[in-house]
Amino acid sequence: MLRSQMLDMVSANITKRKFDHPTLVAIDGMVAAGKTRIAKELIFPLQRSKRQIISVSLDDFQNPVQIRYRRGRDSAEGYYYDAYNYETFLEAVVNPLQPEGDRRIRRTLISFNASLEVQPEYITVAEDAIILCEGVFLMRPELFDFWDLRIFVDITLETALQRAVEREILEVGSYEKVRQIYEKRFFAGQRIYFDRCRPLQRVDMIIDNNDFRNPVVIEQRTVA
Repeated sequence: MLRSQMLDMVSANITKRKFDHPTLVAIDGMVAAGKTRIAKELIFPLQRSKRQIISVSLDDFQNPVQIRYRRGRDSAEGYYYDAYNYETFLEAVVNPLQPEGDRRIRRTLISFNASLEVQPEYITVAEDAIILCEGVFLMRPELFDFWDLRIFVDITLETALQRAVEREILEVGSYEKVRQIYEKRFFAGQRIYFDRCRPLQRVDMIIDNNDFRNPVVIEQRTVA
């Protein structure tokens, strides 16, 4: 389907959901899947609903480098277990949006480039707002039950590597170095996630995003 059709389809699926709390949408997927781009592109069709639309990235809740890399920069276990501060993400974003929460969230824990904590800025969220949360590992057990809609942006490892090379080869220096980094840490960490959490079997929608111009949407019933 055309990309615009995909965005309209996903947007309609989101806006039809009404709760006594803001709608929390998880946009999960491996590195380079296109999660951030989809989250940004969804804002325009979702704004037709006249509801408040807020985008949050799990990348803004990374642990500082001394925690992220304490098992080594190439560690797949370090990527899965140590990369993100889920406790703070829950406290800052998810818990305030529950029915008993005050709906005041903060979208950032650290400065992505400097890996330093930043001064918190709070946003008051409307009761019928839509919150787009994009990031990796969002179907982990400590997060799973909070999502009102679960989306997985799916690509092959070959596509992920191709995109990683395109955006990082100048900084890293060679195709082989990029491949080694992604194979050892990111792809191996993703395999741990697939084995432990089975995200593809547990989400409501899968977006095959191997072809940016012609994505494919698969709707399915969530399996516990």
